[in-house]
Amino acid sequence: MKLEGKSAIVTGGGRGIGRSIALALANEGADVVISARTQAEIDLVASEIGRLGRRGVAVAADVTRADHVEQLATRTHNEFGRIDVLVNNAGGILPAVCDNSGEFEQSRGVWEVPESSWDRLIEANLKSVFLCMKAIIPYMIEQNHGDIINIGSRMGRQIRGFCGGYAEAKHAVIALTQNSALQAAAFGIRVNAVSPGLVESPGQKQFMARLMPEEEFPPMDSAESVAAAVLYLLCDAPKSMTGQSLDSFSLG
Repeated sequence: MKLEGKSAIVTGGGRGIGRSIALALANEGADVVISARTQAEIDLVASEIGRLGRRGVAVAADVTRADHVEQLATRTHNEFGRIDVLVNNAGGILPAVCDNSGEFEQSRGVWEVPESSWDRLIEANLKSVFLCMKAIIPYMIEQNHGDIINIGSRMGRQIRGFCGGYAEAKHAVIALTQNSALQAAAFGIRVNAVSPGLVESPGQKQFMARLMPEEEFPPMDSAESVAAAVLYLLCDAPKSMTGQSLDSFSLG
């Protein structure tokens, strides 16, 4: 097991990509703190990790709030005595692009995007990454090692003129990854990213259903394929590999 004795945090870990990443890390021997806002979901994932013979700890947190993130970092360090891996997976499009009635806002021009929608997308997809790195990197500096994987999006790498706020936030996640990789390298910390395309997850399918009938959905990658990319960066990539983004493309 390549992550034996390591401890990890996975945000947005209650379902979809985050759940798959958390289970993949546990399968490689890591103990995992799973964080999301819905306690029931992360409790289930923690139980699954326990059945794999590893410690799974469910910590409910809103990672757009600094106080919640600080508590998450403190709880993880208290549980495991170290924080070896941080996977910033929390984020997404819905419900940030829905109006107060729950209807999908199909604004395309930046000038059409409601300020409230923009703020929610930036908070969920960029501020959350910043806050988690800000809280957890100091623990990694004390250890003189650590790995951070930020989950971006191919929409942030190949701008398609859609979803004002989401693509911009994910594009900024790549810049944050590259800049922090340069800053943290001296402390033995690697910072990389995975930028998936369309992934078959509950959130993605919910979003796509607002745009087209299910029978017209384009091919999607699996959440397990994203987890495999995370494992590659943690376990098999060259130790000098930092500041990179692995882009995935559906082969379906």
